[in-house]
Amino acid sequence: MPEAPTAIPGAVPAAPCPAGVAPSGLDAFSGTAAEAPLPGAPPPGAGAGVLVALVDTGVAPHPRLAGRVSDGGDFVAGRSALDDCDGHGTAVAGLIAAAPSGADLVQGRAPAARLLAVRQASAWVRSPGRTGAGDVGTLARAVRHAAATPGVSVMTLALAGCATPETVEAPASREPLGALRAAVREATDRGVVVVAAAGNVPVPGASGPTVEGGCGPQNTPDRIATVSVPAWFDDDVLTVGAVGGAGDGRPDPASLRGPWVDVAAPGRVAASLDARGPGLTVALSIPGATPSPLVGTSFAVARVAAVAAELRRRKPALPAREVAARITRTATPLPGRTAGARDPAVGSGVLDADAALADVAPAPATGPPDPAPPDPVPAGTDTGAVALVVVVLAVLAVGILSVGVVRRRRSR
Repeated sequence: MPEAPTAIPGAVPAAPCPAGVAPSGLDAFSGTAAEAPLPGAPPPGAGAGVLVALVDTGVAPHPRLAGRVSDGGDFVAGRSALDDCDGHGTAVAGLIAAAPSGADLVQGRAPAARLLAVRQASAWVRSPGRTGAGDVGTLARAVRHAAATPGVSVMTLALAGCATPETVEAPASREPLGALRAAVREATDRGVVVVAAAGNVPVPGASGPTVEGGCGPQNTPDRIATVSVPAWFDDDVLTVGAVGGAGDGRPDPASLRGPWVDVAAPGRVAASLDARGPGLTVALSIPGATPSPLVGTSFAVARVAAVAAELRRRKPALPAREVAARITRTATPLPGRTAGARDPAVGSGVLDADAALADVAPAPATGPPDPAPPDPVPAGTDTGAVALVVVVLAVLAVGILSVGVVRRRRSR
């Protein structure tokens, strides 16, 4: 049996929970390309009867989730996963299942889905020796607990643990990573579609701590400098990278690249549900940083998970790996790429919700390929063996671990 949720020993609040950043007006987010989760409205009743587990910072019972959120356990403070101090889990939940409102364009792609909140990490809780709470061990327990909850058929892991390949050689890496690897596989074998974030990297030229951007440095075609988990467990997870706003197929420069990326989706969000009240937020905060916009692979994960939920509604007997394979094979390739070819930024291409639901092969992409971005790591830079950071919403310094990632690619 999976371990029951318990508090992290010694975990205490680091600061009062921050307020969300409300839109300054409808013009701040309505009618923008970035706001539309995917072209077209979701099918009526999309996601109805499907239970989606969010292993995240918690999910607040926002009015636009209409009582469809249940408490799946708190592995941070041992209290309630319906308390989302960080706001990240609630923002992710809004992209998946928010009910529409006549006042704005925010709407989940699976607005009838039910949600199971499992709180696994928080930047606003301090644990002994760390500026945040949550690590690979708590993540493994939370994944096992969520997967064992009756009815769960989709799971979002909008987080990443990042390390250099060298750290895998350390004996201390094997046990915690092995536990997470086993938990993810157990979930998939149970029939749960596990959707994980590729991770985010700081963009060259940016300064100061931000909410998104905890991994790094960026990988290049000839060098793997950073590996993220659980994204790397590609046999058992659907790994999602990020592209720009809806309709823009260009890879987001902040999205971590790698051979484990399966598919991509828009990672820029103008607004989502606020965890601190009944309205919307356009930014989230971590301690010591100014609020940051809703940008990153966390939000791309939400879009893919919503489509997986609707696929689950239509075909409940479809195996979890086949759901992931259908979403991957129906993705739209980048310009200049052939269908089925893998790209380290977007995998097989950009999510096409309608094609995935209909299981239609993607149309050939046209136009020249995008040029490869420059290597953000200067020649001769010593990246060293760094500690693995579990980054929720790619929250910086959520937990520092002495674990690494095996240096090899797992292909589906």
